[in-house]
Amino acid sequence: MNLNKIPEALEIFKLLNPNMEKVISTRFVGGCVRDIILKQDINDIDLATTFLPNEVVKILKNKNIEFIDVAAHFGVITAIVNSMKFEITTLRKDLLPDGRYAKIIFTDNWEVDARRRDFTMNAIYYSVNGVKKNENTFFDPFNGKEDLINGKINFISDPEISIKEDYVRALRYFRFFFLYSKYDHDPQVLNFIFNNKEHVKKLSNNRLEKELRKIMSIKNIKNILKQNKSTENFFNYIYPGFDKLIPNTN
Repeated sequence: MNLNKIPEALEIFKLLNPNMEKVISTRFVGGCVRDIILKQDINDIDLATTFLPNEVVKILKNKNIEFIDVAAHFGVITAIVNSMKFEITTLRKDLLPDGRYAKIIFTDNWEVDARRRDFTMNAIYYSVNGVKKNENTFFDPFNGKEDLINGKINFISDPEISIKEDYVRALRYFRFFFLYSKYDHDPQVLNFIFNNKEHVKKLSNNRLEKELRKIMSIKNIKNILKQNKSTENFFNYIYPGFDKLIPNTN
């Protein structure tokens, strides 16, 4: 499915690009962009924007669009159209990360926002065709599209530093690896994750459950984990009884 065929997504995109002939204010980002590149069904639809959270709220209110703003202090507003949710995040730079959260400052610089992300394939931004004649469809400062197609899970910054900034990235690394990788694990990345499993386990229950649901939805995850005993042990440490939660086939 193409985003052009999802009217709710186009509605939000156009609302947040009021001067699209002059400047792109908002782009799609994250999983939906990867789905587009790999020609898969589109699931979660996230957008990144130069608009500040209060400006996003104002735009949505003017069109009577329902929204959730509980995470506005992180720059995140969730719009709801016909029961579809769209997470809209203001471009930002992360300062002083502590292993989960960071002090943030908002920016209008797309490359600055891309640099604070985890993997190259998660820093690809997409604009719907025809928005601006001389605008590239993809904004991809770290060649994430090439990495995605080739099945390479590359961190944007040094893996050890990146994971220390936010230990959720350890779980995200495995999820991305199980979904997209065509190569073996980098042993150094695995060793660093395993050596810091206590930090991962201390993440909030809400975040751990969110990542667990995504990992459990991966096709054939039980067989994938059994291919590497150390990885299987890691998940059973983070999620006691993890192996019993997963059906034999999925």
